[in-house]
Amino acid sequence: MQTSYLPAISKYTHGALEPTNVLRIGRYTKKARVSPGHTNLKAGFCSFGREPEPQYLPAGWFAHTHPEGQRYFARDSRPRVVTEADLYSRETQECVARWIKEIEWRSAEQQIPIRDDAEIFLEPDAESDSCRYYMVDYPSRVVFWLEELDTDVLDLPATVTDSHLRVVLEEHYWTHVEYFSMHRCQDVDLALDALKTVLLHARVDQLTSTTSTFPYGAKECTDFLDVVKAAQECVPDGNIVATIARLWNTVVHHRFTIHHGEQYARLSRDQSILDCDATSPSRFFCLISRLCFRIPEANVRELDDLYVDNLVYVEPWRKAMKTHRADWLLHASWALALLIVDILSCIVPHYSHQLAMASMLFCNMSLVSAVLLTTRHQWATASDASDAATYLSEARRESSGFCWTALAFSLPKALFLWGLIMTSMQGFVWLGGAVELYALAPCCLLLIVVGLCSGALPFTWELPGKCLLARLCGAARAREADECAV
Repeated sequence: MQTSYLPAISKYTHGALEPTNVLRIGRYTKKARVSPGHTNLKAGFCSFGREPEPQYLPAGWFAHTHPEGQRYFARDSRPRVVTEADLYSRETQECVARWIKEIEWRSAEQQIPIRDDAEIFLEPDAESDSCRYYMVDYPSRVVFWLEELDTDVLDLPATVTDSHLRVVLEEHYWTHVEYFSMHRCQDVDLALDALKTVLLHARVDQLTSTTSTFPYGAKECTDFLDVVKAAQECVPDGNIVATIARLWNTVVHHRFTIHHGEQYARLSRDQSILDCDATSPSRFFCLISRLCFRIPEANVRELDDLYVDNLVYVEPWRKAMKTHRADWLLHASWALALLIVDILSCIVPHYSHQLAMASMLFCNMSLVSAVLLTTRHQWATASDASDAATYLSEARRESSGFCWTALAFSLPKALFLWGLIMTSMQGFVWLGGAVELYALAPCCLLLIVVGLCSGALPFTWELPGKCLLARLCGAARAREADECAV
């Protein structure tokens, strides 16, 4: 349940000063629209000596443009202030100035000193006369606020310790540095040497382990190392700061997900460390799974391994989905071939039309399910981790887990196998007619064998003399050992 937050009464404005975080500012989800149109082009426009009259900003404010194209404004003061609000507007200038005074007053009122090298982000809302804010401590590499808050109010993820929470705040710090990278290029400590060693270890871990927890493969780590080495040779500017900050954001987020430095850290991709409710398949699913040759049970284990503790790694996910799509297409082609064989076999004398119709039904369902699954999951082979996590989160049920998704994945193969079994029974029908035996007995025998092979019937394969043979071999080895000892 999300905790409600009651904003304090403002002194310099009529609105509320509301805490926010860097991920809430909607940088990539803004819905503003512009309408391009033709205009009058003056003679010598933008040429030497014909510069248009510049737009003026308040004293100490400067406009900057992020490498991605986003414009923002920064005040060169102590502490610094940044905002994406349009400071070329007189009303916005006055609004931002009032909110800066409000924050300074609250800091003094609550006896929370703001360091000179800190930074304040403001997002004023003219419609509600409110302002969202957060503050950044560059030396400590964290974001902070002036009031005591619950993490769910800020949409921060759940944590286990204060040190774990600090990793979240550092991740938000690097996101802020990435978004606002142009105005203090020389002041940001990018820790390039530390980043290089982290990526070097990640590359080796990916090369030597199949269950590495780092989200990128060895090739991507090599590319990242090349970027860091190139950055060390360049003069720091906003482009370099934004680039390295994004890499650090990835590293710190990885540390958060594996509980880096905590008592119970995730050391392997398939290792679960969260106290999550266990899921168990129903008896109905177990019955259907055995009728499907236990293919769904194998799919459940695979999906569980792909989504340990609600985490998904993109490379194993893509590899698994490529394998499934190839398997669906393979059994679709086999089902189509068997369907054609069944249709042509209907003209053969003494052919059981009942078995042919059953085989045709299974093959048709196998073909349709394969086409539907392949079309439905066409995106999965090239998806990113967020899309995969969304899919797996929606597919996973609280009580049954991935049971029904795994069952759907198994339909093309299982239905084809049943179609193949129906077609194979034609041989017993012909054999029964040739020797004047009733064909039901061998057909039932075949079904029992299939059930034993698929695990549909409780039976353990064991040779009659296995235990005796094992005892004899053990006795022989014991005698040989005694002779060697003598």
